[in-house]
Amino acid sequence: MCALAQAPAAGTTPGADDPFLGTCTRTTQWQFEQVAASHLRLTGQVQVECPAMSFFADVIDIFTEPELRLVASGNVVFSNPEGRLAAERVEFNVAEGTGTFHQASGILSLGNEVDRVQFGNQDPDVYFYGDMIEKLDGRRYRLTRGGFTTCVQPTPRWEVTSGSVLIVLDNYAIARNTLLRVKGVPLMYLPVLYYPIKSDDRATGFLLPTYGSSTLRGQTLSNAFFWAIGNSQDATFFHDWFTNVGQGAGAEYRYVASQGAYGNFRFYRIAQRQAEFRSGGRVARLPAQSSYQVNGTGNQSIGTAIRLHQRIDYTTSIVTQQLYQQSLYQASNATRTIEAGLMGTWAALTTSALFQRTETFTGETTSQLYGSTPRVTAALAPQRVFGLPLYASVNNEFSHLPFRQITNGRVTSDKSLARLDVFPTARAALSRLTFLTFNTSASYRTTYYTRSADARGRVVSEPLVRQYLSLRSDVIGPVFAKIWDTPESRYSERMKHLIEPTFALEYVPGINNAAHVLTLVDSSDVILGDTTRFTYGINNRFLYRARTSDGSSGSTVQFLTVGVQQTYYVTPRSSLNDTQYVSTGFRAKSVDLSDLAVTVKVTPSPALDSTTRLEYDVHGQGLHVVTTGGTAQVRGSSTTVSYSRQRRNRRARPESSLSWSNSLNLLQGRARGMYGLTWDIGRAGVLNQNVGFSYLAQCCGIMAEFQKFKFPQSVAGFPIPSDRRFNVSFVLAGLGTFSNFLGAFGGLMGPGY
Repeated sequence: MCALAQAPAAGTTPGADDPFLGTCTRTTQWQFEQVAASHLRLTGQVQVECPAMSFFADVIDIFTEPELRLVASGNVVFSNPEGRLAAERVEFNVAEGTGTFHQASGILSLGNEVDRVQFGNQDPDVYFYGDMIEKLDGRRYRLTRGGFTTCVQPTPRWEVTSGSVLIVLDNYAIARNTLLRVKGVPLMYLPVLYYPIKSDDRATGFLLPTYGSSTLRGQTLSNAFFWAIGNSQDATFFHDWFTNVGQGAGAEYRYVASQGAYGNFRFYRIAQRQAEFRSGGRVARLPAQSSYQVNGTGNQSIGTAIRLHQRIDYTTSIVTQQLYQQSLYQASNATRTIEAGLMGTWAALTTSALFQRTETFTGETTSQLYGSTPRVTAALAPQRVFGLPLYASVNNEFSHLPFRQITNGRVTSDKSLARLDVFPTARAALSRLTFLTFNTSASYRTTYYTRSADARGRVVSEPLVRQYLSLRSDVIGPVFAKIWDTPESRYSERMKHLIEPTFALEYVPGINNAAHVLTLVDSSDVILGDTTRFTYGINNRFLYRARTSDGSSGSTVQFLTVGVQQTYYVTPRSSLNDTQYVSTGFRAKSVDLSDLAVTVKVTPSPALDSTTRLEYDVHGQGLHVVTTGGTAQVRGSSTTVSYSRQRRNRRARPESSLSWSNSLNLLQGRARGMYGLTWDIGRAGVLNQNVGFSYLAQCCGIMAEFQKFKFPQSVAGFPIPSDRRFNVSFVLAGLGTFSNFLGAFGGLMGPGY
C-alpha cells in the first residue's frame, strides 16, 4: 500500500517483501520495533505516506494480520484530497479505508465555486470536531458529540453543536439534536438540521429563516427548503406564518435546459383568517378567505426557426396581493394575464400565433377584459423589387379581440369581435447622398370586422370592411457635421457634432365608414380619414472618440442628443389621434399645432445615463408634460431617479410623481445598503418607502429592512391605511438565505446571499 524510502533509524531493517513496508514510505526520522511477527511499531516523528492518504503521529502500530490496519497515537494528523483530520488516537483499517478518530477535529474545503463574499473573501472551509469521528467509507464521516462551523478561527462567531452528525463529502451534513450558538450563546434548537456542503454552491437543504413584524400581519416567520433536482433545475418550497392573519405556503420551480430553453414558475396560497384592526377610533374587519397567486415565464426553442414562450401573472384577489406583497411591482399590479405564443422565422417570412387574456381591475369588483384569443400574424420583410430602390412588404393578421366590462362577475358591456387585416406597403429610397435620406411609402390597408357600431355608437352584429390608403414621406437632412481634435482632453481624442433636420409628411384620404369602427385598445382601429399632418424637427448629436493608453483606436460614444419636434396639422382633427405625443390625450378639441416636444439624452459613459422630455403647449396651456430619469453607477453602487409631471390645462391640478432607488455596495460586496422611495407628489403623498442593509463578516452576517407601504384609499377592502414592515435574517457562510414569495429583502439579495 505504501513504500518505505529511507532505512530505519534503529532496530532491524525490515524486508522488502513485508506486506506493509513493501508498499509504504517514511519521510522523517523514526524508530522501528518488531513487536511480533504481524506487529510493527514506529516511534518518533513518524510520517507514513500512502496513495491518496498520509499519517503523521508520535507512535504508529502496524498490524498485518488478519488484515492490514494501523493504530496511531499522539499528535495524529490524517490527510487526504478531501481534507485533514487531527486526533489524539486513530484506529484505521488500511485495506478498507475506514477508521475511527478519537478527540478529533478537521477542516473541509467547499471548493472554488462557492461565493467567497459569504466567507469575508477568505477560503471557503468548514471546521468540524467531535469526541469521535468515524470514517465510514471514501465519502462519509460520522461525528459523535461535536459540532461544525464555517468560522475557521480560534473563537468561532457561530457553531452548530450536535449529538450526531453524518457528513457526506461534497453533498450534505445531517445533524441531530442540534443547537445553534452565536458568540457562545445558545440561539436556536433544532431536532434535525440539513446543511449543504456541495462545492458547486447548489445543494438541497433548508435555508435560514426570516423573522419580521408588520402592522397587518403581526409577527412573521418565513422558512424555505431548497431542492437541487439536478444541474439544470431546482425547486424551492416556502412557508410563511403570520400571528395576526394566518399563513401562506408556496413553491417555485426553475429550469435551464439550454440557452434557448428556460423557465420560472411560482405558486403561492394565503389562508387568511378573520382579524380586526382598530385605527382612528373605528374597527375594521379583515374577512377569512383563501386566495392564491401564480406567476411564471418560459421560453423553448423548437428547432432553429421556432420559439415558444408563455407567461402567467394571475391572482384570485387583487386586494390580497396588494395587502401582503412587499414588491412594489406586484403590489401595484392590478392585472391578470395569461399568455402563450409561437413565433417562427424563415428567411424573410415571420409568422406568429399568440393567445393572450388580460384583465385589468379598476376597482375591487370592476374590471376590463381584453387581449387576443388568438392572434395569428404573417409578415414578409421588405424585399427589393426588380433591382430598383423600391422595397415591398406585407403584414397580415387574423385575431379575435375580446373587450368586456365586468362588474361583480357580470359582463356589463361587450365589444368583442374578430378582425382580419391585410397591410401591404411599398417604400422607395429616393436619395443616395450620404448627407440626405429621403424615403417615401404608400400603404393600402384592408380590415374586416365581424361587428361594428351604428350611428349612435351602439354595438351591432353587422360586418364591416374598412379600406384606406396611407402616404408618407420622410426626410433626414441635409446633415451638417463638424469634427475637431481634443489633444488636451484626458477622455477623448476628437469630437463630432451632427445637426440633423427631420421632416415627415403623412396623408390619409377619406374613409367613408371610419365612424362605424368599434374602438378597442388598438390604435390602428382609430384612423381618421381625409387628414394631413406635417412633422418637423431638428436633432443635435454630440459624439467623441475615447482616448486609449496603448494608442489603438478607441470606441465612439454618443454622449449628448438634443431633439426638438413639432407637428402641424393641415386638417386639425388629425391632432386627436397623434400617438407621437403624450399630451394628445389631454385635448378636448382639435388644434392645428401640436405641443413643442424637446428630448435630451445624456450618456457620457456606460455608468451614467439620463433622459428628459418636455411637451409645451403653444396655445397658452403651458407645460403639459415633464419626464426625466437617470441612472448612475460607481464601483458597484448605483442610484436611479425618475420624475414625471403632467397637467392637462391651466385650471387642472398637476399630477406629479417621483421614484428613487439607491443601492450601495461596499467592502468588496460584504456590506450593502438600499433605499427606495415612491412619492405621488400631487395627490396621495409617499406611497412606499423602504430602507435596508446587510453586512457579511468572515463567516456570518445579518440582513435587515424596513418598509412603509400606503394602501390605495379609493378602493375598499383595506382595513388599515398603511402597513409598517420590518424583516431581519441572519446569514451563515455556506448556508443560503432567500427572498420570500412576498418580496422580503428583494433589494438586498445578490451574490453572496
